[in-house]
This record gives sequence, structure tokens and C-alpha cells, in this order.
Amino acid sequence: MVVVALEKDWEIKECSYRERRELQKLNTKTFWGKEQDPNDVYTLLDRVEEMSGISEEELSKLSMVDVDTLLYAILSEYLGISNLE
Repeated sequence: MVVVALEKDWEIKECSYRERRELQKLNTKTFWGKEQDPNDVYTLLDRVEEMSGISEEELSKLSMVDVDTLLYAILSEYLGISNLE
């Protein structure tokens, strides 16, 4: 599976239905209530990183902001919302 982010094609692992449900639950939790909890956000992004299969070596070449941008793009792909208008 390929995700386009940061002007590059990133090869990521496919994820199962169960994994997508897990991500949806974590994603919903980050937006529950009036304010986002940074701990919940990074729990979600860390899980996306684990599922994606992108190596630490690849990620270490990016700024932290770019890492988050990439992980959000991967999350969108996994949840099927990357192509919604």
C-alpha cells in the first residue's frame, strides 16, 4: 500500500479490519470532549507508526512536524478518509 505525503511515496503495510477498528477507536478518543488530550493523540500516532512498518531510520530523517504529518496521512489512508471530498 502506498501513501503520498511530504512529496514522496511511502510504502506502508496493509492493516486488517480489526486494526482499522482499533485506530478508529483511538482516533475517536482523541476528539472526545471539548479539548484534545495530547497523550491520546500521541498514543494514536505511535500505534499508526507501529502498524505502518516505516522504519525508525526513515522517520529519523524527518522533522517531528513532518513525522506527525506523515502519520496523519497514513491514518487517513487506513481509515479510508484520505480520498473523501
